[in-house]
Amino acid sequence: MRVVTFDFEAAARWAADLLALPLPDDAARLARETVTCASLNVPDLRSDAAPVPLTEWLDLDSAALLAQVRAAPAGAGQPDGPGGLAGVIVPGCAFAACRENDLPLAAALLELLLHWRLPHAADVADFLAFQQRADGACGYLNPLRPAPHARHEAALRFHLPATHAITRALAACELSGVARANA
Repeated sequence: MRVVTFDFEAAARWAADLLALPLPDDAARLARETVTCASLNVPDLRSDAAPVPLTEWLDLDSAALLAQVRAAPAGAGQPDGPGGLAGVIVPGCAFAACRENDLPLAAALLELLLHWRLPHAADVADFLAFQQRADGACGYLNPLRPAPHARHEAALRFHLPATHAITRALAACELSGVARANA
């Protein structure tokens, strides 16, 4: 029995309910893709960012790092073997993204951990699964910090991107057969 579970059906229902509302095109696309990913169908999501060396990833802002992470699987594969820098930098970036509550980045890094078969994927997956709320959406705003979005914008600007990214990454985790840490 898993200690931390993720309810793919609840995530799909939450995203499908959003589709009944008038949404901007980008939000509607994310909601549709969330429903698709909840069915354990994970389409490619690549970036065409020019690659930078792994050692420079530590100096990138969140958006630039996300572009690098999405571009990495299209490269020649894991750059330095399981014991090299990737095995330290990618999990380190994933844990930092978790700590900073950058859920889309943490989820993308989980997908890269899975793709390169690096350690700690199960730990990151459990953290992300823990982010699911009772309604199926993902992401908790820190009540001790000012909210990054107005309350009425939280569903589209925070929860939808987080739910999409987490559903996608955990579906990839399920498909990869990686056992979660608390499974």
